[in-house]
Amino acid sequence: MNLLANLEVVSENRDPKVRAQHNVDLFTLVHRIKKDLKALGPNPSDERAHQVFANLADPLLKLSKCPDFVVNRGHYFGTDAFKEEPGLSDQDKMALIEFLKTF
Repeated sequence: MNLLANLEVVSENRDPKVRAQHNVDLFTLVHRIKKDLKALGPNPSDERAHQVFANLADPLLKLSKCPDFVVNRGHYFGTDAFKEEPGLSDQDKMALIEFLKTF
């Protein structure tokens, strides 16, 4: 996850306070991660790692701009999900599927 790139979300606002708060949140999180890594110790068990890193979930989610948490849901190519271009017709979808089968 590129947390610095997430500044795009707050840069639309152009409010220096929003940008400053994002930076504070980011550096606080990095400090917490470093602290937790030191507390983890050598050769930790999965349970120990889960305990140590449990406090990072909410701050990571707060800084993330990715709203999609379902893995392998697919994509929206050919659907009407976007206003920029219309979705494919059923006939076009079937033609695309048949074309992809040739690879």
